[in-house]
Amino acid sequence: MYRFMKLFSAFICMLPHSLQYAIGSIIGELAWLLLPPKRRRLAIGQILFCKITEDPAEAKRIAKKSTTRFGRMMIDVLRYPEIKDGAYKDMFEMVGREYLDDAKADGRGAVLMAIHSGNWELLGGILASEGYPLISVAMKQNGDADRFINEYRELMHQHVTYKTGVREMVRELQKGSMIGLIMDQDPGDKGILVPFFGYETLTPVGPAVMGRMKDVPIIPVMIHYDEYKKKHIITVSAPFYAEHTDDKKRDTAVTLTKLNEWIEDYIRRYPEDWFWLHNRWKWTRRYYADSIEVPPDPMK
Repeated sequence: MYRFMKLFSAFICMLPHSLQYAIGSIIGELAWLLLPPKRRRLAIGQILFCKITEDPAEAKRIAKKSTTRFGRMMIDVLRYPEIKDGAYKDMFEMVGREYLDDAKADGRGAVLMAIHSGNWELLGGILASEGYPLISVAMKQNGDADRFINEYRELMHQHVTYKTGVREMVRELQKGSMIGLIMDQDPGDKGILVPFFGYETLTPVGPAVMGRMKDVPIIPVMIHYDEYKKKHIITVSAPFYAEHTDDKKRDTAVTLTKLNEWIEDYIRRYPEDWFWLHNRWKWTRRYYADSIEVPPDPMK
């Protein structure tokens, strides 16, 4: 797999951009066609559950777009050898850069809050290549996939630690680093229940706990591909600060509620960008089993 991906990347980098992304579109369409029906129904059901739309056909369109965009995402990553030395600058615009610049100048570190929306891999690569002291926190992949993606992350100057490396994250924060945490997936029993799309939902505690522990800003950073401009728009929003009283558990819940509200608003604005294939409410079903029932594929 590693050798295949390296060869495929070299092949992609030899092609004109229009053909690169045409191949990406084909890959995306194939991904939707090959998607197991159970997973497709899950995505559609979650879109309806969140009331992004009440129209099953529209929910299917959003689910399909959310899936097919992975073709373009893959091409962007395979192009890293081609764009690593500055060519990536033509691929994006950044709004709100001053929030990152202020945090970098302050030197106390920051938590960058991201979600699985848009091309989050490219987001990390661009931020690191732009000179921000980013430590990307990732889930370890299997075998060759992990070797390949980490090698390509390094091409874009990213330093990666795994989710188990909490001590490393704390040390890096003390050095003034920016810890990139993705906090939109079900963490199982390691999370806490706070509202998300109207239901108490298990939510990762990382950004709130780390922000409170070191009293550093929590800065939302998102990426969205603008079809009109043909560029990725990176939006850096005003920072949040964790609650800090004598009640740590209460502080964490209050901070996570605010962060979830922000994330929910963003997803509602760009529903096609989010990773609806993830079983976000699998642990929450025990509380709201009837409400989260996944309907059949309306277009089957």
